[in-house]
Amino acid sequence: MRFQHTLLGLAFFAIVSSGCGTESALAPERAASQPSSNGSETFVLSSTGDSRLPTPGLEASGATTEDVALLGRLQTAASERNQDAASNPVVFWNSLTTQLGLAAKQPPPLLARSYALVQVGIFDALVASRDHRRGHLPEHAVAAGVATQVLTYLFPQDAAQIEAAAAEQIALDGERTGPVLGAWSMGRAVGRLVVVRGKGDGSSTPFPGPMPTGDGIWTGANPVLPMCGTWEPWIIPSGSHIQPTPPYAFGSAEDMQDVQEVLDVSLQRTPEQIEIVHKWADTPPPTIWNGLLNDRIDALDLDLITSARAHAYLNAAMADAFICCWATKYKYWTARPFQRTPALVTVITTPNFPSYTSGHSTISAAAAAVLGEVFPSQRDYFEGQSEEAAMSRLWGGIHFRQDNEQGTAIGRLVGEQAVERMQSGGRLRLASSE
Repeated sequence: MRFQHTLLGLAFFAIVSSGCGTESALAPERAASQPSSNGSETFVLSSTGDSRLPTPGLEASGATTEDVALLGRLQTAASERNQDAASNPVVFWNSLTTQLGLAAKQPPPLLARSYALVQVGIFDALVASRDHRRGHLPEHAVAAGVATQVLTYLFPQDAAQIEAAAAEQIALDGERTGPVLGAWSMGRAVGRLVVVRGKGDGSSTPFPGPMPTGDGIWTGANPVLPMCGTWEPWIIPSGSHIQPTPPYAFGSAEDMQDVQEVLDVSLQRTPEQIEIVHKWADTPPPTIWNGLLNDRIDALDLDLITSARAHAYLNAAMADAFICCWATKYKYWTARPFQRTPALVTVITTPNFPSYTSGHSTISAAAAAVLGEVFPSQRDYFEGQSEEAAMSRLWGGIHFRQDNEQGTAIGRLVGEQAVERMQSGGRLRLASSE
């Protein structure tokens, strides 16, 4: 259902009045109370007692020869450890994922996949490591074991940098050789399961073609990730499970109104609007939303399991939202504004994939729902950021209003599914979508 233009205008006014999209002061709160992480919440593991994990209490003896050799090299390399590595390991590895993903120029859906694989793996490993039968496994080594395995799979060319980061983290657990080896073994075991999941999620499936043709159809070469809509999601059953209504018929009154609006907006952009366009375009949206969560983890000094849980759900929801959005994009293959209006001047370069629906709008709405659940007093702020991200694409000249409104609506539904799972402690009741 189309949102009223007036309501969006009021939403933008509220955002601008509070600082033109800049972040407001953090509310003096902790993260919302949460169900206990009892294994039903895990994503890759069947439970904390998953038979594929090292035997409780005997984690060190379950380490592979490769794991033992790698840990030895890392402990030797960390003789002069970096004290700056003492940050929350969830944030530490998230930041390294950002650095490697941006350097590799991963398209946003692929970057969201990378974030999800790393953060889900760390969460599952930390939940399992807290099984009382395992004692007190050093948590920096647990997280490092997962992260090195997953990040090296994602960015094999950066293996040396990843190992150097792991050495810094492991050094923080001290010289307790047995417990550190057990924790490392535990993390590596979970990491291997995450890699298996990644290799089987469909992300390497080639596009069989052909591209469609016709009035109002996107034209271009080498479209970005046309099979993304078929990838395996984390929370919802499939990318086709939550889908919007079809785009307006080409040449219809609604369609022509959207086309005209993009041109009209382009002729009267304000400096504030242009600034917001760049805010959401110069940095990939998954990175922006991860940064918002990291800021709150640091400012509120959130404990490790709360941090890991928030990151797992945030990034799983964004990855799923991209899958839904890309399923829509490559179902309809709708033309971009500049392909409909040759005189249009855009603020930024139009991405190389179809228009309907907007990825920024979809994943931002999903992210806002998850972060609003974790930080209830800031829910309005996150929703405002989501609306701003959506409007930025219209102001930039690269999306139609319908792209943004339908993307936002679908993203909210994906976010609601993630929140339902969070509230039920992992036992998701799948709601049908319309």
